[in-house]
Parts: sequence; C-alpha cells; structure tokens
Amino acid sequence: MDPIFERAAEFLLTHARLLERRIFAHTHRGGPAQAVAEVLRGYVNPDGGFGSALEPDLRTSESQPIFVEVGLQALAEVGHRDRPLAERLCGFLESVADASGLVPAALPGALESPRAGHWNGPFALDPSLNPTLGICGLLHFQGVHSAWLDRATRTCVDSLRKEIPKEAHTLLGATHFLDQVPDPPAIDGLFERVAEAIPTANFFILEAPVDRYGLTPLHFATHPESRWSSLFSEDCLRAHLDDLRSKQQEDGGWPISWTPPGPAAELEWRGRITLDALRVLASFGVLERPPRSS
Repeated sequence: MDPIFERAAEFLLTHARLLERRIFAHTHRGGPAQAVAEVLRGYVNPDGGFGSALEPDLRTSESQPIFVEVGLQALAEVGHRDRPLAERLCGFLESVADASGLVPAALPGALESPRAGHWNGPFALDPSLNPTLGICGLLHFQGVHSAWLDRATRTCVDSLRKEIPKEAHTLLGATHFLDQVPDPPAIDGLFERVAEAIPTANFFILEAPVDRYGLTPLHFATHPESRWSSLFSEDCLRAHLDDLRSKQQEDGGWPISWTPPGPAAELEWRGRITLDALRVLASFGVLERPPRSS
C-alpha cells in the first residue's frame, strides 16, 4: 500500500467525523453508500433542512442552504439517491427562497453563532447563484421534482445566459449544475462559456504550487473522465497533482488554508480536505490504494 494512502487512512480513522469516515469506507473499502445517508439523516432538522454545522465553519444548529449543498454533495460522491430525503430538502429550500427561486448561503440566525471570518458580511445572506446552482444540480442528480426546483432551475439557466459569473466558487456550482440539468437543449452553449470563464475567475489558481486559499484545476477536474478535465493541459494537472501529494502533513492529513472558528471545525475540515485529496490522487492514478472489498 502507498504510505501516503496508509497515513491518510489512519488520519481519517482517528481524526475525521463520522460522515467522512463513512464516505471513505464506501470509496476505498467497499462499504455501503446507504451508510452515508444514514449519517446525514442525523443532521436533519424538523423544517426538513440540514443543521448542526454540516459545513464546519458555520457552527449553528439551525438549517442552512449551504448545509444542503454539503449534504447533497456527500450523497453524490457515493452515488446514492435518497428521494424522500431530497424531497424534504426541497421543502426547506422553498421556505427560504426568494420569488425567483434563489436561496442564500446562510440565514440571519447563522451569524449569531461562532463562525469563520469569511462568513461575516451581508453577501452570505443574499439570495444568489452560489449556492443555488450547485444545489439545483445535485437535486437533479437525486431525480426529484418540485415547483421550487423547476423555478430555481429556470432562473439559473436565464442568469447564466445573461452573464457568466466571474467567481470560482460560483463557477464550480455551475459545473455541477450543467452536469445534471435534465434538459440539455436548455443549456446549449453554456458549457463553453463557463469553461472560458474559469481560468481568469476570482479565487481561481491556475499555476502550481499553490500557496494561498483558492480553487485549483483539481476542484473542477476531479477525475480524468470528467469533461472539465479537458480544460487543462496534462502538464498543468500533473503539476497540481504533484503539489497536492506533497502537502500531506506528518499526522497523515492535509492542511486547510484559512482560519476556522475553532479546533473542532479545523479537524472536521481537515478530514474533508484529506478525503478529497485521496479521491483526486487515486482517480488520476497518482496514489496506489488497495483494492476495494466486495
């Protein structure tokens, strides 16, 4: 076994929260995808949304739209569809959306709880394409239907046709959206326009090594078969893969590049970042891992 994989696996087992351990068990050990959904159900509040700091930098117990995106991404990562859970999430999103269907990342009550500094400011509370794009795409993966999802999807398509975002996190949500929209003619031409915007977007880092916070080609090209991988040269991807591999720390985990609200959030995020590093490195064949159990 690759020592990098072995040390990372030990870090996840000793430091990461249950959600990331269950995803790791499925991805690398043949564990059931249903087990990930079972963990997520523990985050569901009576209003149908996810709470309990599912995004570790926002330490509120109340349901937040950004928590919905995080939870749905976990389900997509293991390829699991849970329509009853997704339908409840649609009900929560309908209750916090504006007339066009857009949702904010966070609700006002969230800013009364401990949080990372980047959550300060009114931008977090404004209904916007980030996180609506990503949430819509992930709900389409779940195969659900709702009046809110239809309305929000139309708004997202119309907004992208009017103007392509210039910020990397929003563009990442756009890639998830475009990958899952069930009506391909509606998004004709948008792949090319989003692809063109990524290299010069705010918070995007094209060149390796990476020495600051931002999204890199590996956030978009998560595996060689992704159509977004074609945006970057082989040399560019190789440089980022080598840089990512080199950043593993002595304890086996990968670091974060921002200040979290406390030690619990730091470990929870490091578990997530370590899981992502293993997934990307293994998918590109940079990391040797043992075969999955049957």
